Amino acid sequence: MNGSSGSLLRLFGSLKTAVVTLTALAITLAWGTFYESAHGTPAAQRDIYHSAWFSALMGLLAINLAAVALLRYPWKRHQTGLVVTHLGIIVLLIGAMIGFQFGVDGHITLTEGASTDTVVFDQETVRIANPQGATLREIPLDFERSPLPAGGARYRLGGGLELELQQACPNTREMLVVERSAGQPNPAAHVKLSSAAMGGSATFDEWLFARDPSRAEISFGPAALRMVEAQNAQELAALTAPPASAEPDGKGVLAVDAAGKHFEFKLADVLGKKTPLGATGFTADVRGYFPDFRFDTETKKPVSVSDQPNNPAVLLFVAGPDTEIKFFLFANHPGMNIASAVRAEKGGEKNVTANYRFAQAARGAQLMVVAGPGDQLHYVSRGSDGRFRTGALTQTTAIQTGLADWELHLLDFVPDAKPRVELQPAPVGLEDAGRSPALRVALRQDGRVSPPVWVRWSLATPLTLGDKRVTASYGWLTQPLGFTVKLDKFRAKRYEGTEMPADFRSYITIEDNAHGVTAQREVWMNNPVTYPDGWLGVRGYKLSQASYREARAGEPNETTLGVVWDPGWPLKFLGFWTICLGIFIMYYMRTYFFNSRQPATPSEPKAGRNQPAGGGAR
Repeated sequence: MNGSSGSLLRLFGSLKTAVVTLTALAITLAWGTFYESAHGTPAAQRDIYHSAWFSALMGLLAINLAAVALLRYPWKRHQTGLVVTHLGIIVLLIGAMIGFQFGVDGHITLTEGASTDTVVFDQETVRIANPQGATLREIPLDFERSPLPAGGARYRLGGGLELELQQACPNTREMLVVERSAGQPNPAAHVKLSSAAMGGSATFDEWLFARDPSRAEISFGPAALRMVEAQNAQELAALTAPPASAEPDGKGVLAVDAAGKHFEFKLADVLGKKTPLGATGFTADVRGYFPDFRFDTETKKPVSVSDQPNNPAVLLFVAGPDTEIKFFLFANHPGMNIASAVRAEKGGEKNVTANYRFAQAARGAQLMVVAGPGDQLHYVSRGSDGRFRTGALTQTTAIQTGLADWELHLLDFVPDAKPRVELQPAPVGLEDAGRSPALRVALRQDGRVSPPVWVRWSLATPLTLGDKRVTASYGWLTQPLGFTVKLDKFRAKRYEGTEMPADFRSYITIEDNAHGVTAQREVWMNNPVTYPDGWLGVRGYKLSQASYREARAGEPNETTLGVVWDPGWPLKFLGFWTICLGIFIMYYMRTYFFNSRQPATPSEPKAGRNQPAGGGAR
């Protein structure tokens, strides 16, 4: 091979090129290991292994190997193993580059009973769609590596329409803005709670709306604050009247439901006794009563700090056929009732419930703001000490809540409130799991600009400029699977006596309507599921167990499955076995490929029986 092509081939096939390429590849892999430890696997894949320059580096190595083999052409028989090995490495590298550039490496997260037909990637993206839902453009974002310029950035959407990205906030919060509605009645009060022991700082600063049930009440510890409206003087008098006195009802009443039947007992009659629940086969055993319940952090046991029924609680055991349930019941806070199975047959614990009520149980501080009649405000306060207070509420009034030294202050009162929510940037705390990122965007066309709007994470937001309408979505990049994955249930077994998981697996159903396939599969560690089952898994997505989150009370379990598809897998498979063949030829078939079978030439005399050992004539 002559000329420039031959010189170029010798350059790519030289030992210097091989050494430089392998050294660069080794340094890159070492750097990638430390980079992955510092920034995580998704960042390492995005910035290194899936980058164009890394594929170019592997491509240079493949060219070097091909040039080395071509420089030895025509090949001799003893070079067969070398050529086959080089060919296998080249094929393997090509398969790896195809997998890096076109493969899928994402995940799906499902709760029990939920399904999805898309895979999620760790890549922030803004998706712009037309009113019909068709994607106009997907814009990948990486503010960590490429911060947004001070003047923002613009992206073309077609037809002269542009998306202007003005601001990116890693965290935002909703701020309630209250304006006057010019006479439309809607009483609202802006209040705060402060404590001198806390330096007078406002722990709660909220708006209350008498006509909005979702915004009419707030809770702070054992106390509650709510706002109501009085239409006339009679309603105001009823709301601000002192509560009627009543005698305590012993130690309260215990209610138990078992085997479909309901039972009620006075706690004083069953305390410390095993009480049969009719003919159900169940018994109720009240083993503890705590008039003023507290949990001792030193002894790790429940105690009662006084004999007054300030926070009554009961420890109850309900036992029946193959079932024993432990209950901790609170009269003041029924939402905090705790039930745990000591032993229970499958589903048996669901057939037993219990509740505890105390007629005169102290329920903490109760505060009420009464709006009306007219533009007047009143307050009603009942502290945990039982004291009752009421009177006019003004911005100069400090109301004692009856809970330690906490005071209630009125900051503002709007009789005709018109609330709206405004999104504002917020700092990112140390624990940003609940952060809410958002983008401030606008549309541009022919010098016109639409009003800027905030596009929040995972919330599709419409944008309008004249007769142009699009929808912007900000979130992780997604891709259709072509089939649906449903999580039927998730189970995690533990080693006996510990909280360490011994085995956890997901039971899924795969539905492929296009091919009329419905298949149930199990996924657990080191046992993935591949669908569709193409030849050698070429067409299939591999679903593997990645992580999980066990449910709290009343919530479903959640699982995360890794989703991988590698279109370069066949070439990797072929390249691997080709390399093995080349090594086998070089080391185990040396006799055939390296020893030439050439016949002896006439000039080579053969020692014969009649030929004297010594030469010379007589």
